[in-house]
Amino acid sequence: MTSTKLAARRAIELRNQLSAAKFGRRDLAKLGLIAGGAYWLKGASLRRALAASSASPRTTPWDEPLPIPGPAELEDDYPYDPSDYQYCSNRFLPNRIYHLRVKEREHRFAKDLRSKVWSYGEDFGGPLIDFRYGQPAVLHIENDLPTSEEHVGFGHPEIAPHLHNFHTASESDGGPWNWTHPKGNIGGHPNTRNQHYCMAYAGFDLKKGIPAKWIDPVTGGDKREALTTLFIHDHRPEFTAANVYKGMVAMVRNFDDDDTGDETTGWRLPSGEYDVPLILADKQFDPDSGELAFNEFSVDGWLGDKLTVNGKVQPYMEVKRRKYRFRILNGGPSRFYNLLLRKDGANQPFDQITKSGNLLPRTLQDVTSVDLWVAERSDIVIDFRNYKKGDKLYLSNNLVMMADGRGIDRGRSTNPDSVSNQILEFRVTGAAEDPSRVPNAFRPLPSINLNEVVKIREWVLGRQNGMWAINGKLWDPDIDHSPEFMLNPTNKVKRNSAEIWKIRSTSGGWDHPMHIHLEEGIILTQNGRAVPEADRYRTDIYRLGGTQRIDEMEIFLRFRDFPDPAYGKTTPDTGRYVMHCHNTMHEDHAMMATWNIVA
Repeated sequence: MTSTKLAARRAIELRNQLSAAKFGRRDLAKLGLIAGGAYWLKGASLRRALAASSASPRTTPWDEPLPIPGPAELEDDYPYDPSDYQYCSNRFLPNRIYHLRVKEREHRFAKDLRSKVWSYGEDFGGPLIDFRYGQPAVLHIENDLPTSEEHVGFGHPEIAPHLHNFHTASESDGGPWNWTHPKGNIGGHPNTRNQHYCMAYAGFDLKKGIPAKWIDPVTGGDKREALTTLFIHDHRPEFTAANVYKGMVAMVRNFDDDDTGDETTGWRLPSGEYDVPLILADKQFDPDSGELAFNEFSVDGWLGDKLTVNGKVQPYMEVKRRKYRFRILNGGPSRFYNLLLRKDGANQPFDQITKSGNLLPRTLQDVTSVDLWVAERSDIVIDFRNYKKGDKLYLSNNLVMMADGRGIDRGRSTNPDSVSNQILEFRVTGAAEDPSRVPNAFRPLPSINLNEVVKIREWVLGRQNGMWAINGKLWDPDIDHSPEFMLNPTNKVKRNSAEIWKIRSTSGGWDHPMHIHLEEGIILTQNGRAVPEADRYRTDIYRLGGTQRIDEMEIFLRFRDFPDPAYGKTTPDTGRYVMHCHNTMHEDHAMMATWNIVA
């Protein structure tokens, strides 16, 4: 073994020992490992040594079929107290309860790659959760992971499941303070948690400014605010990246009277078995054991050398000659994608109907690529009637990331037809009946009224002590959860108001997909230039950096409905939300800030 490989092997062994000791970001900072103050092996910084990795074992592409997650388990009855949840007993009493049992199990990523993973059910990247507007629901979450004393490897068995981008009360948001302990945990902490979702469009408590034609008669909210493709993921502070990477992610589909999930009603989009979730995630595996490998001490980012879809390395999917709706999620933790559909060395057209999980005002027809930063979702429709039986097409990546995972390598290009860049193989089979349609237009964007703005708020992203800061502060759960901070929050937002949030990045060379909980926004300006109305869309991810080198943007946001003024169990957590970078390595290394909605 060469000295370089030996050094990498020793670094990996050391990293595994630190993971087994359950060291978090603050522990490493105290030891000087993050900032590079400690040295190891011939003067190399320990931070760099910890980033060392070896190539994963070789795998054979297109060897196994694409797994499709099964539906979430519904419970007939489960005890809960409606008064514990905002707008529950007095307005949105649930009529369905989903059970998510989080557990450790063995998963096969490829024929020779088996590893212990954590998942929300029987499927890696599952189960598939279907919600419908007007049908309030509860998630009953049961943490059946090994206890902290039993747990071996990376990740943390205390969990905080978060329904990304949903408009929900803080006690059900799954923010980085609502932890659920594993079963049998010392101290007698409960291992179950319920989260309530009103399943109402945003704006249901204050209809002012919503045109009558867009007010939902059932929930009272603005139908233009519909959320379509979401996902649930873990949000345990300092271990979000590790826990999600280990498998704690699941796709969520929202339906309503137009996007019905039925090809014969509403918009008649491809539905049922032709509405397919695709969760993209790059992984790395130990070259000897084949076990999933991860470096939770990497500050800049973490990239794997194996591309997976729904937990399988480069699977294939047999498709019929008809239209399919693919809901594509970038599960992270750090890689971005530029996705192409390729056949015989040429781009193939498809339609894009959503961006950031929201239906676009108009379908983007015959596009040939779609960008996905971490946590972004895009729904595309591919019409396989344009191909003959036996044809093969490939979903490929055409984007090169910097080796340390900090962002896009703007100076490099790659070959999308190289097997290493191909993600999923489509195998066209026979014809099938196809009553589905793709409308030219969906719903318009909500209007922007700058007269509603009561405050312009600035958030500055930067580096500090080798980690990540917002407005000069490293997010620390001990400080954030302290009584004095909770009773006197720094960032207060007035309920049922609008603000402009200006996000500015001073960390040149790094890309940041910033995410704001609870509400979506519309980007008004980028680098001081107005975004044309035709290019605007609703989003929960705000791209700082990228090929356009966006260093500053202004976002219009409304903060509606929550907290419930009739809620009788108000605590310092009521109305608490966060914003953070969704390169979850950045989030875990302190790029997060807390803000509160107040009356």
